[in-house]
Amino acid sequence: MMTAANKKQRQDGLTASALCLLFYAFFGLLHEACHIVASRLWSSRDVGQYGVTPTDLLRALLGRYALIPTDDENCHDGECRWRRLLVVHSAWFFSVLLAVVCHAGHCQLERRGRSDSWLASPLLPYAAYITAMEAIATDLLGWIPQNSFAMTGAKFMICYCGNFGIILLNPGWLAIDGGRTALNVLEKMVEVTMMRGAQSGGVVTFEPTHYSSILPAYTSQTTAISSSSTSVPPSLRGIRSRTINAKRSTLSRRIVAKIKQDNCTPFLHNIRGWNKTEYNVNANRLIRAFFGHTRFATSSKASFDGTHPHLWSERRVYKIYHGSSTSYRMGVENYITHNGDFEFFKVNGKYYDVAVLQQWLQHVLQCPMPATVDSAAIAGVIDLIRTQGSFALSARYALCLEGEGVKVEAEPAKVYLTVEEYEMIASFFEDALEEMLRGGDDGVTKSLEDCSSNEMRNRLVSAVVKLLLNEIEKVSSAGASHSSTVRQTSKKASRAMAIEKLSQFIPRHIEQGSLAAFVRVTIDAFFDNDLLHSTRLFLENAKGSFGLCVVSSLDAWRQVCFAARGQTLSVAFYPKKGLICYGSEQAAVKAGLNYENPGGNIMSGTDKDADNAVRLDLDDLGGEICLLDWGSPDPAISPPNRSLKVNKVMNGSVSVVLLHQSKMFKGGTNLCKRMILLENNEFIKPLLDDFADPVLKDIHDIPRVCSQIQEDWHDVGLNRMTAWNLANCIRSRLKARIDGRIECHGGQVDILVTGCEVSLWVAENFVSDLQKSFPKLFIKAVSSNKLLGLFGQELAMPCTGFPYSQKSMDLNSDPIVIIVSHSGGTFGPLACSNLLQSFSSSIFAVTSEWDTQIGKQLRSMYSDDLLSSRIFSTECGVRPAEPCSVSVVATHQLLTNIFEHICITIISDPHFSHVSGTQITERDLQTLERCNQENIKALEEIVGVDRDGNEIHERRSQTERELRSAGDLWSEHILENAKAYIMSFIYIVATVTSGYPLITGIATAIGLKAEWAHHLTRFFDSLIYFWLPQINIIILRIFQGRNWRHRMVGRTVVIGDCPWVAQAAEAFLSKIFACSYSIAGLNVLSGNPSDHLVHRHTHRVVRGSLLVCGRPDGRLPALTSLEASCCLSVNQASSIQSIGGTCESITIGHNKSKLPLSHKAIYLKSHRPLFLSEKVLDDLDVQEDLARQRNEKLLEKNRRTSGTVVLRRAISALMDTARSVDRLEISLSRSRQAKVPRSSASLLGAYVNLEKEARRKRTQEGDNKLPDHVSDVISAMIKERQGIENARRFFNKMDPDGKGVVELKEFIEAYQNVDPTVTCGHLHQMFDEADIDEDGKLTFDEFLKVSKMPNLLAELAVKNRDHRGLVQVQASKERYFGEDLRKHVAPGVESFAMSASQHFSMELYESRIASMQRFVAMTVMFHQMGMRVQSFFPKISFGLLGYRMDRTHSIMRIATTASPVSGADVRERMDELRLMIEIDQSVRLICRTWKKWKAAQQRLTKTEAVVLPTLTE
Repeated sequence: MMTAANKKQRQDGLTASALCLLFYAFFGLLHEACHIVASRLWSSRDVGQYGVTPTDLLRALLGRYALIPTDDENCHDGECRWRRLLVVHSAWFFSVLLAVVCHAGHCQLERRGRSDSWLASPLLPYAAYITAMEAIATDLLGWIPQNSFAMTGAKFMICYCGNFGIILLNPGWLAIDGGRTALNVLEKMVEVTMMRGAQSGGVVTFEPTHYSSILPAYTSQTTAISSSSTSVPPSLRGIRSRTINAKRSTLSRRIVAKIKQDNCTPFLHNIRGWNKTEYNVNANRLIRAFFGHTRFATSSKASFDGTHPHLWSERRVYKIYHGSSTSYRMGVENYITHNGDFEFFKVNGKYYDVAVLQQWLQHVLQCPMPATVDSAAIAGVIDLIRTQGSFALSARYALCLEGEGVKVEAEPAKVYLTVEEYEMIASFFEDALEEMLRGGDDGVTKSLEDCSSNEMRNRLVSAVVKLLLNEIEKVSSAGASHSSTVRQTSKKASRAMAIEKLSQFIPRHIEQGSLAAFVRVTIDAFFDNDLLHSTRLFLENAKGSFGLCVVSSLDAWRQVCFAARGQTLSVAFYPKKGLICYGSEQAAVKAGLNYENPGGNIMSGTDKDADNAVRLDLDDLGGEICLLDWGSPDPAISPPNRSLKVNKVMNGSVSVVLLHQSKMFKGGTNLCKRMILLENNEFIKPLLDDFADPVLKDIHDIPRVCSQIQEDWHDVGLNRMTAWNLANCIRSRLKARIDGRIECHGGQVDILVTGCEVSLWVAENFVSDLQKSFPKLFIKAVSSNKLLGLFGQELAMPCTGFPYSQKSMDLNSDPIVIIVSHSGGTFGPLACSNLLQSFSSSIFAVTSEWDTQIGKQLRSMYSDDLLSSRIFSTECGVRPAEPCSVSVVATHQLLTNIFEHICITIISDPHFSHVSGTQITERDLQTLERCNQENIKALEEIVGVDRDGNEIHERRSQTERELRSAGDLWSEHILENAKAYIMSFIYIVATVTSGYPLITGIATAIGLKAEWAHHLTRFFDSLIYFWLPQINIIILRIFQGRNWRHRMVGRTVVIGDCPWVAQAAEAFLSKIFACSYSIAGLNVLSGNPSDHLVHRHTHRVVRGSLLVCGRPDGRLPALTSLEASCCLSVNQASSIQSIGGTCESITIGHNKSKLPLSHKAIYLKSHRPLFLSEKVLDDLDVQEDLARQRNEKLLEKNRRTSGTVVLRRAISALMDTARSVDRLEISLSRSRQAKVPRSSASLLGAYVNLEKEARRKRTQEGDNKLPDHVSDVISAMIKERQGIENARRFFNKMDPDGKGVVELKEFIEAYQNVDPTVTCGHLHQMFDEADIDEDGKLTFDEFLKVSKMPNLLAELAVKNRDHRGLVQVQASKERYFGEDLRKHVAPGVESFAMSASQHFSMELYESRIASMQRFVAMTVMFHQMGMRVQSFFPKISFGLLGYRMDRTHSIMRIATTASPVSGADVRERMDELRLMIEIDQSVRLICRTWKKWKAAQQRLTKTEAVVLPTLTE
């Protein structure tokens, strides 16, 4: 028997156990409650949306876990990540803290002797510690049990107390490292694709529903399917990962993180199934593929619902026929990714708007609209069309899209059938098909392939119609009694109801014919509507622009379909790596070049050309569909498309089937000729490696890139071949002008240059230089969007405010077109490359590399070889940084070389020079080329890195240090508000926590305790609190030595320079600060200081406005007035003051003089020889300096000797020496050292004085009493007239026979009599230069041209070809520009007068060289500003805050989306324009022929009128 003690001991044990369980459950409940509370507190949803239900409490109490919502659509990945971390880690921290508190309480109770309390029981801390250990194991260490619901794809995370794509053909991508390298490739593709604009993105991949077998678990006969069966398709489900990008996050990382969350195992992040036999067995293994998309919203906001990939109908199981004769129950879900615009869809011969189509699809598909975006409607249409293998889906397709009288209505009058009813209808087809497969009438067993023939389809139609008619007869004849009978069996009842509903859509008066048509369409769809044919049907009936990827769960194990029409799409094949990449951006598919297969190459050790990576670019102009099939050796193609050619790639493992929508496709049927070689191709540039600061990398690459462009231009390469073709086109154009085949009028266009944004601004500067060089040519720079609006739309878009219209621009005479687009993928220029093919056969492009979208279009237009090259390349490659620096400079550099080549082509032929009105000379080009070559040294000093990528010596980096110092100063202006905020925070926390504000603390410290003092100190402390931010800003400014009187507001930077520099620099700086925090924001404006800067922005000048202005090199007389006007603008802006403060201005230029009102002047070294005018002025400065020094010495000597006569003589001698300065040859080094910096006003006065002095010497002394300027003008006119008369007398002496013309022999003899030093060769070249009509004789007008060229002999020494015979501008080798001009000048001509001939070369130096240096200087300064601001926030927040200045919120480096002009009509307009131009040319030819015939008839009539009377007489 149990004693009382044992009973009590047992009772105490039971009590202890119960108490322990109670404590354990209680602490577990508290732990899970902490998870729930944390999730409610930190959720982005309304807290009231989730209430704590009894189920939650029971789950936490008994199951010790909690379900936490994770699919918050308003939550971005970066935000969700830290929220989940807070939810997960808050609970284990709380449990540990609770255990420590319980332990401390237990010890405290024991010390107090209260051990009899149940709170003092040791079970309490024991249970708390157990719970804490469990929490650490699950929440912190992540040892989650294997039955985690997180693997089920549910919309909850279980807290245990916790258009791009790739196809992975090689199992090594998964088996070796779990797919991590493959995800790196995908992330790199997203990074490049993001340049097209990306606000959201997503990826879909397919995996088996059961990993135990790649086959479905059950057939229609419910028998297990063997894994060895090769004809059974796998049952797949789609796993879609989507995310919306935040303002300062990186979309590529967010997408990959979302993929890892949805598709990878915890901790190791291996892709699920990476070690399963389904993906690793060579025979019948599955191929893993990822199909993704980044979205830049056009028709709606960037929402989660609008993010691709799109799925309209949720996964649903249907009966699917596949293989020989077996059917399976398989899930069906169709995903699409779409780039472009879906506008209309044609049903029954009528187009319907997408908005109506979306409403109609909800009724037809019996599914609500998943998103309002147009792309989601494509997924719905694909759900309707992709029906192969399913009679239920095929019947729906026939009834909704192909039925008689089908209409698309937002609110249909009839109720469409449900899925169950379609399946009932399908049962009749299935019965007939099963009977036919078993043998039917002939008793021969057949396969599905046998039944797909036209004969068998007819037999199947008859059988199905018979079954349906029997059922219809039963339903209609039986009436109510039959209905009550059939309701006894649910299947029969369902069939009857389905038949009744079907009969509503089939007219009864022609019931049998309509029924047969319905059955035929259903059967055809059952056999034909596979993935390829479905995509074809969609594109044939859809209107819009499409870059499309279509994939279905029924086909994803072996097929994917791509389509391009109006949007680009490329597919890259890597045979050695077993990888396929596709993407809308050509550069994105090159990501495979940057990574190696972790398992090694399939073709390791081979060097066969066939194994090199290649790329296929789909024809986006005419429209093209591409099917990739990696299944059995023969691709699965339905009968309508089996005539298409099957191409084998990837060593025969992948079949490529191409379907062209346009008959105008010029690519041919040979796929190999269309492939672009990606490996071992010198024209293909791999993607750049990732850099921590892409903007700085771009800036440092500027000297190297410009140097490479110049070196490449002097070699026989791609750019030289393109230049040769351009020169041929220019010659043909000018010959047509000379022959009169081209009319000359104001609307004519000889050279048309087009582009968008920065490329257009640089192109406009190029056009201005070209137009000034050849004023008689018609050269225009027009925005690509304006060209699309005028010529690419059905209804032309007027260019209000611009002189462009279809009538004012005559493009029908085959103009030369130069498209400037550094990315080569911007929508406007790309669409123009297609559109302008209707107007011109001479289209050229300036891009970043040979392999761009525009390059692809031009290669398709011309034969794909170097001899017909139309692409100028800067060889910069893809630059992902959105603030453009190196791309702008490289484009400007390349256009400089193109400018030189065009000029040398025209001026090499006298006839071309005459018809173009040439103003530029070969010596101007020599000067420009010398400055161009010396420019590299200047760029190296500005960026601080040489052309080889090495940092330059400290002695040469002074310019860069000054620029970065100015950037540091302005960054302090921008950051002062943030720093003052932090200082205020520290002060408030410190003073409030301690209870001693500043004044009160001081009063307390000195012992002031009176009541009145208490209130007084509190009053002053309150004032300090109120003015605390302003006080802190003043303290910062004083401490940093900045102007403390600036306004305490957000800063504004105004950029002043020539138009292209100001606009490009504004775009650069505004993008640098696009993602900065509002407390460090920046407003950026720009203007032209020589035009409208004062008018546009001086009214905005406030204390603290920041003005940076580029100063032209006013040391050159052609630019002196321009610099003076810029300095005046800066002074006017800087003179506006308030409270002693004004704007802070910085000037950047090549003149060392500093403006008195500017804050700082940054000097850029010229690295070029002096021009003649500078040499004259420098010599004058040196001579005056010498005279001054001698004068001072003589004055000192005079003081000693008190002799005045000697002083007068010395001064007179020195003044005479100064007047004859032009005859002095002082060394350049001495001139450089002696030169004193002059202001713009001083330079202007000096050059005006020199000009007046030169004019005075040219003017004869007379008694003219008129004012000086009138006298000078009249004297100049008289002088010019006298020169003409002198030339007439000299011409008459050379023409002794008085014929009025001079032959070559007479010309040489006469000229050598005057100057025997001139060679016959020079005189022969001079004669040819003047002989415009090439008749071997000079008229007086032609001779007059020779007489007006005093420096012609100097020009004769210029060569325009190098030692290899290439047309090449030779750089000047003069010590100073004009040295040879001085040597060959006629006696008596002033040096400064000769320098006037250099004014145009000075303007070119400013436009092509100096302005580029100022732009680069601004990028260096602005980069330093941005980097200081960017690095400030991570430092103060320990890495929690931060952003990247190399990107903006839109992430649109390349504007590939139609904006603002749509390109949907370009393809149709091309055909119309081509036809219109052909008709117009034919009409003109007929008119010319008729006029010639009429003139001939008139001449014949006149001849007959004269001859006949004579014969009669």
